[in-house]
Amino acid sequence: MIRYIYAFALLVLTGFMPCQADNLLNALKTNPELAQGLFRPYPEDNVKTISKTPEGYRPFYISHYGRHGSRWLGNTKEYDNVTIPLERAAKAGALTEKGKELYDMVKQARGNALGIEGCLTPLGTAQHRGIAERVFYNYPDIFANNAEIDARSTLTVRCVMSMNAFCMRLKELNPDLNIGFESSDRTTATLAHVYGIANPVDPAYKDYCKDGDYLKRTYNVVREKMGSKKFLDSIFTSNIFDNSKEEMDFIFYLFYLIADQKNVSPQIWMWDIYSPEQLYWMAVAENFRGISKFGGHKGCEKWTLAYAAPLLEDIIERCDNAVNGNGRSADLRFGHDVVLMALVPLMSLDGYENVPDEQEEMMKKWNLYDVTPMAANIQMVFYRPIKGDGDILVKFLLNEKEVSLPIKTDNLPYYKWNDAKAHFNQRLSKYSN
Repeated sequence: MIRYIYAFALLVLTGFMPCQADNLLNALKTNPELAQGLFRPYPEDNVKTISKTPEGYRPFYISHYGRHGSRWLGNTKEYDNVTIPLERAAKAGALTEKGKELYDMVKQARGNALGIEGCLTPLGTAQHRGIAERVFYNYPDIFANNAEIDARSTLTVRCVMSMNAFCMRLKELNPDLNIGFESSDRTTATLAHVYGIANPVDPAYKDYCKDGDYLKRTYNVVREKMGSKKFLDSIFTSNIFDNSKEEMDFIFYLFYLIADQKNVSPQIWMWDIYSPEQLYWMAVAENFRGISKFGGHKGCEKWTLAYAAPLLEDIIERCDNAVNGNGRSADLRFGHDVVLMALVPLMSLDGYENVPDEQEEMMKKWNLYDVTPMAANIQMVFYRPIKGDGDILVKFLLNEKEVSLPIKTDNLPYYKWNDAKAHFNQRLSKYSN
């Protein structure tokens, strides 16, 4: 059951099949890592070839928002939610043989993360360097000569380090680039409003996050479908939890700890603690929990999409400035998955504004594994006519795959910027304060 992988080379991703709920249960029998959800390392092996530049046009500007790359679990508490119950059970002699084996692996994983909780891993650095290199070679006109680039991140260190990795690779490829950097309360207020780090958050949303109906529905999936009692009985010989919240925290944070191992080094393989059925329902529950707390689900969209509105407004303003000739070649932003969970549906990218309410249906149509892996990103690439006047065109990429908007165009994947902007302003009118 125990498998340690020490070589960093083995952190390089292998190809995964699309994670659709119809096929997921069977696929998990041979590849449990398909359950990783937002802990999936960036799937750079599955990046698609971009469309040919429209005839008579050239790219001149890119607007980007990227999640930080692969990381350790966010903080000490996230590890404590797993280690403290196991330690308590070990002292009480309340671990099964399977539980003892799990405890040994968890202790090793915890030790590996000591002092670097929440930090970017070497794989996270490599992910952003790879994305930067591809965007540089895909759009050489944008990054030529002494092009002006603005790079901003939230104050979270893993986001700052992701920005650094991305921009350092650009500078290696063209040392003449003029890149400005900022990470501040001001940038955080725009790039991660939903966190409430630099902005007030509605107390009603805080209450919803803490005890909303989505949590009851999530926990019901774990209890009734995943079979949490049977799962816990395979680890503990008696109940060691003080309350149901502590029990659920253990179940979910154990899942996060196991899912995150692909992002760190050395890796410790712990997927065998689950049966394929248990793992499937954990993935369904976690997918529902994330989108129903931070995404475009009808239970939270009145808050989350409104919190993404200042970011979209900033994107529109900066795009307009570039279109109108301010001389900037790129605006690069580095933030978090929960922001992308709201920004993607706010922009209506690829139909992701349509969020099913039923958990398994959501897994089919709105899967965190596909949308917000580590280093997930949105790119907007702008084109202008080489000669004379004409429409400014823009295309949209989600994780470097060209995606659509629900508006008319005669030249997919390209849209007239004025049409796209009108669509965004219509969406903003629904959610902006």
